[in-house]
Amino acid sequence: MRFSIMNCDARNACLSEILTEEGREARLFLSDGIAEAVSFGDVIVLPIKGMSAEQFDGLLSDGQILVTGEDFLMREDFQIKNAVLTAEAAIEIAMSEMPVSLNGCNALVIGFGRIGKLLCSRLAAFGASVTASARNDGDFAWIDTLGYKHVHTQNLGDSLHTYDVIFNTVPHMVLPSEHLSKIKRYCIIIDLASKPGGTDFNAAKLLGCRCLWALSLPGDYAPETAARIMRQSLDDILAERNCAL
Repeated sequence: MRFSIMNCDARNACLSEILTEEGREARLFLSDGIAEAVSFGDVIVLPIKGMSAEQFDGLLSDGQILVTGEDFLMREDFQIKNAVLTAEAAIEIAMSEMPVSLNGCNALVIGFGRIGKLLCSRLAAFGASVTASARNDGDFAWIDTLGYKHVHTQNLGDSLHTYDVIFNTVPHMVLPSEHLSKIKRYCIIIDLASKPGGTDFNAAKLLGCRCLWALSLPGDYAPETAARIMRQSLDDILAERNCAL
């Protein structure tokens, strides 16, 4: 079985190397090499983001298998493992950019999903005072039980002036210009949300806010680990299609 790996970041390059080390035939192809990739591979693996199945319409033969980024992203185990890498990378960014230490700082995590939960636990382990924002009573109960403070996402503006670092995981506007005008001068915002993000980036620039939009962190921060996560999920995806490696 031969693998065509469409290469959009270091993670896919590592995946190709892993498959080759296992004795598989695997090659990397750029996004403009679709015809060559289809000609070579029995299995064509797309990057997590940046390419779609529609680009291969009418090109595949019977028996060829296309594995898309969506195939990976619909798997809860894949999402959780990547959330771990995202949380680690976000904290590394914070530590390199903040003028104060995580220990003893006031940290806000907007959103209490997979990444939000992992960020809260890791920030608390560093000794930060952690506040998590959410929108429902169930999340508030979990936040309180785990020993963090909670705030309703709709009421963020009331306390933004108290935080030294803000992490956003919500992919819609939660930090508009009127909120950004209230944050500390040295507070850093690390927006982890997918497009369109949750921060008014234009307003942040005009206001002089320190704001980073950090996307696709697993592939940038730990491409080898991210590739091994893909490799594990690839086994499961192919097995579900009755095609074992």
